[in-house]
Amino acid sequence: MNTVLNAALEAVTRGWSVFPVQTKGSFAKKPHWCLVDTGHSREVDGKLRPSWAALQHTPPTPEQVRTWYARETDKGVAVVTGAVSGLIVLDFDGAAGEQLRERLGLPAHVRTGSGGAHVYLQHPGWKVATLNSKAKKEMGEKWPGLDIRADGGYAVMPPSENASGPYRWEAQPGMPEPLPLDTLPADLRAFLGLVEAPRVSSPAPRAAEPPRASYAARSGDGRVNAALLIDRALKQVDSGAGRNNAGAWLAAQLRDNGYSESEALPHMEAYAGRVGSHDTHGQHDPYTVSQARASLQSMYSRAARKPWEARQTSTPDFSTPQPGKPSQPAQQAEPEQLALPADVPVIVTGEAALAPVEAALKLDPELATARRTLTGEELRSLVQDGRPVFIIKPTQAQERALDASGVEWYTLPDLPLTASPEELLRAIEGGMVDALPITGNLDFLQDELPALADLRLKRGGNTYPTGLQDFDEAIGGGFYDGLHVLGGVTGGGKTALALAIAEHNARQGRPVLYVTFEQSRYELWGRLISTKVGVGLRQLRTGGTAEHPVGEQLRRSPAYQDLTQTVGPYLTVNEGNGVDGGAWGVDRIAAQVKRLKAVHGVSPLVILDYLQRMPAGDNKDRRHQIDETVTALQVRLGRELNTPLLLISSVGRGNYGELLKEPLEARLSVFKESGGVEYTAYTASLLYPLGAQDVMLLGLESAPVPGSGRAALKGLWKYLVLDLVKNREGEAPRQWIVKWHPARGTFEVVRAVDVSELEGISGNGGRKGGKA
Repeated sequence: MNTVLNAALEAVTRGWSVFPVQTKGSFAKKPHWCLVDTGHSREVDGKLRPSWAALQHTPPTPEQVRTWYARETDKGVAVVTGAVSGLIVLDFDGAAGEQLRERLGLPAHVRTGSGGAHVYLQHPGWKVATLNSKAKKEMGEKWPGLDIRADGGYAVMPPSENASGPYRWEAQPGMPEPLPLDTLPADLRAFLGLVEAPRVSSPAPRAAEPPRASYAARSGDGRVNAALLIDRALKQVDSGAGRNNAGAWLAAQLRDNGYSESEALPHMEAYAGRVGSHDTHGQHDPYTVSQARASLQSMYSRAARKPWEARQTSTPDFSTPQPGKPSQPAQQAEPEQLALPADVPVIVTGEAALAPVEAALKLDPELATARRTLTGEELRSLVQDGRPVFIIKPTQAQERALDASGVEWYTLPDLPLTASPEELLRAIEGGMVDALPITGNLDFLQDELPALADLRLKRGGNTYPTGLQDFDEAIGGGFYDGLHVLGGVTGGGKTALALAIAEHNARQGRPVLYVTFEQSRYELWGRLISTKVGVGLRQLRTGGTAEHPVGEQLRRSPAYQDLTQTVGPYLTVNEGNGVDGGAWGVDRIAAQVKRLKAVHGVSPLVILDYLQRMPAGDNKDRRHQIDETVTALQVRLGRELNTPLLLISSVGRGNYGELLKEPLEARLSVFKESGGVEYTAYTASLLYPLGAQDVMLLGLESAPVPGSGRAALKGLWKYLVLDLVKNREGEAPRQWIVKWHPARGTFEVVRAVDVSELEGISGNGGRKGGKA
């Protein structure tokens, strides 16, 4: 029984909206990629991404559910909470959450994989916010360990399973009936807005306030009148600003106008008493005195600045008009000109961040200036003047362009772009200080490196094994992030070995991207099918006969279905020669890697077959083109996307029967057609035939002759040498004799070879080191 499919269909029958979620890696619990198959998607940077937005309003049809779960592996199921399903889920997590659930006397409907509990409640019919106790301080203090999944949220449900364990129904064998809302205590219901529908048509009335016209702009001591500042903060709230943001602005203005913290406290309490009790979403969520005090303490923990009215700036504050002066719209700087003070740094913002950053910097124009982009002339001017550039969320292409320009530049951390200009200005100032690289690699060692180690652990040590045990052990478990090359002549078995490696990893659930620049996708899959299903390549090329069509044979073949269901989802073969929509250069391969990484949670093993046929520019000789391509692959994919790459390369022809005993320099020289790939690659290997004389010296059983009785009995095989000529993180050179069975598509290590003792070997067979 397809249990996840059954659960999803049963939920839809009950009127719940559901969708598939991923179960593995860093994307566990996130919407599954298969949502795209039914049009549930959104476009991000020109690429489709799965989206469950429509399912917040319209439940899926049973047909859509069956499409998602046509293949159940690595998929869970989540229920969309809120009005669409008539459901609220209380999520109790950790020891504190379990204690709270027991104190509230609520049954556990679902036990999560980590040991937490879900309780299902009826939905009241009006919008109920999804809340997180870590983000909602008051909720975390009163009801620790509790999160609310309501409108705009979802909850994973049984029988889903992830790394923490399976989800299961706790008190009953199947889906529960949601509890009535009055099961909750009154204070919790009131906090969650479950007592009555919020009145969103008109703001909640404030306490009586004196006429604003009676306020003097400044008090007798020259400070801006606190009552006027409170009015301005309340006006920001009326205009749609968040109450916390307006409160933080008020606290900063009181500080900057010379009010002591004790003097400012009653004014902050007055603001809390007059501000509305509903948030910007119309939800009943009173703004408390404790929140006002927290904003006050936060602002007074920082140094005071000049009040904005006292600053020398030609542009009035657009969000808080000066007394007696009309509000002026923010003036946009022309990005084509760089008329700036010589000592002001430049902040490159991008389109979305320009307006709020410009607004913040207008409060202190001597701090920095904002730009969307910088022209080459502007960059040269900045280099000449020695002025630094700060950039928000730079892309790797921007980083390379800035490095090439020679400008001094730094990355700003994420900024609160939706905060008030005052808050954002302080964040920019702090970010510019924090961005200076005064701590060496401290941040990398403290944060990034452990996180990368965790990702590598999740991917099985960050390696893709070949299935040849001795070889894998020699290179550290398999192909790791970066460039690896396998060289050989046409017909020497290198593509067959690459396909065997691809199949081995796909069967283990590891994603593989195979880009073929010579053969078609049909031909490559045909090679796998012929070795696993028993349908010959000749039949696949012709489609069979009218009496015995190949398509029908495949549809009835269990081995073909196994290949389809087990290998198919994880092995992506793309034709890189332009047949399926343009040549596959480094940029396009990188884009496909990002898509596969989004689906599977890890970078795929990329196999490129073969290097010399990859597209490149035509302004240099072919060897230099290959060098540039190899370097780009190493940097763009290996280093920036943490992707293992296996390059298949043609090599110079020679007397391969004698190559086994040639010195290392001679064996490396056969890569001469491949540019400098052997210098750039982390590992470099050769695959070439074993000479007949060496077969005898090693005492190996002679290979069957085609058409002989022994060939019919044992099948045909060939002896090859797998020669590890470079190994940056281990011992090299190392050589193994492998037995290749072309009809089965398998490779088997027969024995390792010590070349220095080759003449003295009398025929002892070595241990077998694995199969691929």
